[in-house]
Amino acid sequence: MVLMKNRIYRSAPIVILLSGWVFFGLITFFQDRQNSLNQVPVWVLFAIIQIIIGIIYVIQIKELNRQVHIDMLTGLYNRKYFNEKLSGLISKGLISLLLIDIDNFKCINDTFGHMAGDKVLQQFAEILRFCTRKNDLVARWGGEEFTVILFQTGPEETFIIADRIRLIVNNRYFSYDGSTFKISVSIGVASIKEGSKIGKDQIIKIADQALYKAKQKKNDIAVLTN
Repeated sequence: MVLMKNRIYRSAPIVILLSGWVFFGLITFFQDRQNSLNQVPVWVLFAIIQIIIGIIYVIQIKELNRQVHIDMLTGLYNRKYFNEKLSGLISKGLISLLLIDIDNFKCINDTFGHMAGDKVLQQFAEILRFCTRKNDLVARWGGEEFTVILFQTGPEETFIIADRIRLIVNNRYFSYDGSTFKISVSIGVASIKEGSKIGKDQIIKIADQALYKAKQKKNDIAVLTN
């Protein structure tokens, strides 16, 4: 149902363009038959205007669609988009899911202020983009939690990617308004074998259990498979 709504939503600009073009074209075509043959057909002018309007609509609707699915602070996908995509991807093959939590994030807000906390989230989002592949899906889960869907990735390769994220964070100095500080992350990994019969809620629950395990130590990675 969600996928059908998305297809209808994406096709709206085409429908607007074609319907308007046909409507104005038919009216002005018959009007133009009464005009002099030496003049530019009125229906051609209407068609050009309709094309321009259609292009503007396409740009605006695409931007609105982007805003609906993007977290405005980090520029990553939001939880709504993540949920929509995950539901359709589980049945398509081997995937792994990372749930990532910034350790002691409240201390950053309390010590340096919420603006500093926002800056950390933005800088961490850049690390996630750098450490993941083009076809992976990176999203902000909420607050200081993030999630990554890794396509066609088994437990061993997933752990390598997760550990790369953890190590880069460890070696990075985060900064805001002249202050620099260090942070760490805990990562829960749910790795789903190909052909495994599991739903969206189940894989999230497994990743959440793994994250809870990693948070016991902090700056750690826990992997659970199914």
